[in-house]
Amino acid sequence: MQLSVFGVLAAVALPLYFGSGPTAPEREPAPLADAGPDAAKPPPPVPPCVKVQSQAIFSGSGYDHVVSIENGCEREADCTVSTDVSEETLEVSVPAGESRDVVTYRGSPASEFKATVKCTLKK
Repeated sequence: MQLSVFGVLAAVALPLYFGSGPTAPEREPAPLADAGPDAAKPPPPVPPCVKVQSQAIFSGSGYDHVVSIENGCEREADCTVSTDVSEETLEVSVPAGESRDVVTYRGSPASEFKATVKCTLKK
């Protein structure tokens, strides 16, 4: 028995293209139960009285990535800062009514970055 190249390709490609048999029908996922207005919501990553700003500042050999945290709260804020450019997560405490600048990367070729900041207020 002699197989042609077309026959071999058809035997391999057709089941891959059309599937190897019937599949279960797709269904819509079941809706999640509504927990109502009393449901616990996760806290925001940064309290409303803490303001965060990020900027890439050109420094001659590249961009310095700076995240500024301004604490307008009445308590000290403990924050973690990470970016999509640097793998390191930095920790900083910002006293009430003060600001801190966190340099996450010096001399980066990237002129843009995305910062992720999470802060909790000390008790």
